Amino acid sequence: ALVSRHADQVICTSAQCEADVTRWFADMGRVPPITTALLGIDVPEVDPDFLVPKAPYFVCVGTIEPRKNHALLFDIWDDWGPDAPPLIVCGKRGWNNDAVFARLDAGIPQIVEMNDLSDGQIGALLQNATAMLFPSYSEGFGLPPAEALALGCRVLCADLPVYGKILGNHAVYASHLDRYLWEKTIKNLATAVSGDQTSQYDPPTWAAHFKAVLTAV
Repeated sequence: ALVSRHADQVICTSAQCEADVTRWFADMGRVPPITTALLGIDVPEVDPDFLVPKAPYFVCVGTIEPRKNHALLFDIWDDWGPDAPPLIVCGKRGWNNDAVFARLDAGIPQIVEMNDLSDGQIGALLQNATAMLFPSYSEGFGLPPAEALALGCRVLCADLPVYGKILGNHAVYASHLDRYLWEKTIKNLATAVSGDQTSQYDPPTWAAHFKAVLTAV
């Protein structure tokens, strides 16, 4: 409400973010000027000394909180059993997610929680992974899948509108409500030939971000 009332300019990080805040501002009586400028993607420098598993393996990056939807992946790996490839879960434990934490503590076959890695170590995991999995059902931008694509890692993510402008046709999409489709796609990726992305991903830059912002103000 304070932003709606007083802001001279609002900077949104995606078209979806702009649509969301515009709806809120409209309810509050004033929509201030808005500029959408995608965040720049700083591609992590890969730690060359970090030992990664033998492929195939999958990586999930992000704080372990409800909207990141780790439970979907855990259900798939639970059913898959000990023959599943490793799923490495990278991210700190967040909030309001006791059921998911309990599952991690009890252990799920082939799921490894690694929550203290450096950016370079996560970069090494992504660069060599079969794919990054990102089933989040709510995002304002989604840095991890963009960083993964920039490192040459395939990405399977939820079909959120926010990814249209950011990831385009470089990612594979599946509804977070369709567990069967996620399971089928993950198993197909596990047996696919690595390094077969159709085109190079060109991530958004900070130069473009600040050009848009400074032009607006």
